[in-house]
Amino acid sequence: HLLILHSFHHPIKRLCGASTGLPAQMASEEHGVEGPVPDMGKYMLATEGGQPSSASGADGASGTQQVVTKLLVTNPIAGSVIGKAGANIEQLQRSSGARIQLSRAGEFYPGTSDRVLLLSGSLHSVLTAVFLILEKVARDSAVGKAKTPGARGKEEREDEIKLALSRRLCGLLIGHKGQTVRDFIADSGANIRVQSLSELTPSDPERTISISGARDQVLRAVALVLNTLSLHEQFPAYMETTLQLATNQGVVLPPRSSAAKSVLSQARAALTLYLNDDDVGAILGRKGQNLVDIQQSARVTIKISDRSKMDPSTNERDVTISGTYGSVKLAEAMIAEKLNQSRARNAGREEGMHDDY
Repeated sequence: HLLILHSFHHPIKRLCGASTGLPAQMASEEHGVEGPVPDMGKYMLATEGGQPSSASGADGASGTQQVVTKLLVTNPIAGSVIGKAGANIEQLQRSSGARIQLSRAGEFYPGTSDRVLLLSGSLHSVLTAVFLILEKVARDSAVGKAKTPGARGKEEREDEIKLALSRRLCGLLIGHKGQTVRDFIADSGANIRVQSLSELTPSDPERTISISGARDQVLRAVALVLNTLSLHEQFPAYMETTLQLATNQGVVLPPRSSAAKSVLSQARAALTLYLNDDDVGAILGRKGQNLVDIQQSARVTIKISDRSKMDPSTNERDVTISGTYGSVKLAEAMIAEKLNQSRARNAGREEGMHDDY
C-alpha cells in the first residue's frame, strides 16, 4: 500500500516515551482497526545501543512538541481520507487530535498527480493520524480486493511514505556524510531513501524522503524524523512558513477564519523593509536565486533599491514587497527565515574564529 507523505547533532538518544494519547479502544471502534490502536509513545522511546529503552532525559521529546508534515496522496487515497460528506476526515481529526488539511480536487503537488495532505499538531497526535490513515487505506484496499474476482487473499503488507521538506532541513536530516539517516535506518529497520540532487532543478525548493517497511518500522522512522525536525532551531519558522504557504496558495483547505480575514488576505498590499546591505545579500542569495524562490513561492514582487541610493549613515537599502496581503505576509516570513539562517551561519563563523585564538 502506497501512501506518499510530504512531511538535525543527532537526536535519537534524546527521544523518550510520550505519556499522553487517545484511548486506544475509542480510536479502534471509530475506524474499524483490527485490535487496539498502539500507544504512539513506543515509537518515541529513547534508544540505547540501537534498542528501544524506557529511559528518558529532561530534554527528551515528550510527544507534545508541535510538528507539521506535508503528505502527498493519490486521488483514491484522498477519497478514503475524506469519506462521504467529509465524515472520515472529521473522525480522523477527533480520534488523533491532529489537524488534517487536504488540497482541493485538481490541486496537485508540483510535478505529480498527487494531492497534498497536511498534518499538524503535537508529535503524538500526528503519529496517531499517520497510523489511522495507513490503517484506513489498508482496510479499504482489502475490501476492494475482496470484491474483485480472483483477487489474492490477505498477504503481508508493506507501507511506503514519502516526506518532503526544504532542501536545507533535508540536508541536516541526512547528516555529515549521511550518518544521521544511516542511524535512522539502523534504529527503525525501515528503508529510507533521500531524493538525489541530480533529480532536482535549481528552482526546486524541496527534496523527498521515501520510507518503506512494516508498519512499526515506518512509524518509528517517521517519529525519528519529526522529532529531529522539532528539535532544530529553524523548525518553528519552517513550520509557520509551510502552513502559511499552504493556505495562501490554496494548496490545502484554509483554516476556518472570519470573513474579514478572508477578504483581507486577498487585498492588495505593499510592505517596505529597511535592511542592512549584508542582510540584502542573504535575501538575494547566490546569483539572486533566493530572491527568485521567494517571489515564485509567495507570488509577490520584490524590488530592492540600488546600492547607489543607499543611506551612507545607516548602510540600509529598501526592500519593497507587493502582492496580496496574505502573500506579502508569507514573503515577510520567508525573508525572516533567510535572515535567521544567515545570521546563525555568521555567528558560527565568528565563534570558530575566536576558538582559533
